Amino acid sequence: MIIQFTVGNFRSFHERQTINFRPTGLVSENKEVDKCNILSTKDGPLLKILGVYGANASGKSNLIKALAFFKEFIANSLTFENFLSSEYNPFKLSQSLLDNSEYFQIILLIKGKKYRYGFSIDDKAHIQSEWLFGPADKNETFYFTRKGSKIEVNDERFKEGTQLPYSRLRADALFLTFCSSYDGNISGRIKDYLTEQVIIENTSARSLFYSSTFSRSRTNRLLKTGNKDIVLRWLAEAGLNFNDIELRELASSNTRLRNYILLTKNIYNESGEIVDKVTMDLDADESEGTKKFYNYIGDLSELFSRGGLYVSDEIDNNFHPSLLLKLIKLFQNKSVNSAGAQLLFTSHDVNLMDPEIMRRDQFYFTEKTVTDSTKLFSLADLKGIRNNADFARQYLAGYYGALPKLGTFLEEESI
Repeated sequence: MIIQFTVGNFRSFHERQTINFRPTGLVSENKEVDKCNILSTKDGPLLKILGVYGANASGKSNLIKALAFFKEFIANSLTFENFLSSEYNPFKLSQSLLDNSEYFQIILLIKGKKYRYGFSIDDKAHIQSEWLFGPADKNETFYFTRKGSKIEVNDERFKEGTQLPYSRLRADALFLTFCSSYDGNISGRIKDYLTEQVIIENTSARSLFYSSTFSRSRTNRLLKTGNKDIVLRWLAEAGLNFNDIELRELASSNTRLRNYILLTKNIYNESGEIVDKVTMDLDADESEGTKKFYNYIGDLSELFSRGGLYVSDEIDNNFHPSLLLKLIKLFQNKSVNSAGAQLLFTSHDVNLMDPEIMRRDQFYFTEKTVTDSTKLFSLADLKGIRNNADFARQYLAGYYGALPKLGTFLEEESI
């Protein structure tokens, strides 16, 4: 489970900003809201869901891209030698470099053990520093630290990091990934969690390394393994009722094999009686919202059974508000989300900003500062906001900031 993620000097982020799944001490007026949104863990309570709101170009998507970069760099730093140089993208709008390095850190809980891992990147696209802290007898202790090419390893806590061919570690590759490639137990566990159990939907990302994060492969796999009833049941939960579903591999116009998702629907006469059936192609005949929900099914059914984090940028895109609320409630439902999977999303849909749905500390906002850098803050950070307030109305009224500053040119032209 994810406890905290911090990013600094990356894209629109200048100073370090943190998003935190650790709940505050506030208590909702409706106790059921707390009950369905908070997970109990060995390390204390954690929130299941965080939503990020703010104006366009305020940095919401950059938060998602920071987490995507963090995940993909851990996965690919040994495989692609030019990964870091091609993806290096520091904040460019300030003469004052707080620290001439990109900074990323995550705190996560794996099988009841808390780890704090991070790294910084210098302006030559090399690893400036890297660190891993983990559980000790009482408090956390360092497992390894790295400054440039110098690596210090805790022989007692991180034996897998000793007696390795350090000379083979490139300046633009991560020591954590390096250790995992030699079958390191702890490093492998952290790498696998971040690369396999953190799933990022990001249809707008241009990078080759992000594109694989949005896929229907897991849903297709359910059909291939004879689990179409699971897919049909999920679709029915979203109000998308089909009689049957089939995955068929056929040659497309360029002779390459392509997966077709074929859905069976009823045909009715004027009296509403079923007279026949028809087969529809998911991509050719169904809406973007239906396709998006189909893509979610495999990812979410897997996360709900094994745990992890699902990340969605503009989760409300192509979704009716009722369907989006249904999706949120699936994460909140302990009988469905039995492994306590978490959700991080960005949105403009204020229908979710309801104290009967989520807590005040589950809403974050992005706002541009006078230097055009992104500031990230929680609704729980603001004073004088009641736990049962009309969050949506107050947000739209500008009580929380994080609103666009709109010009008047078009209005003046029309006068």
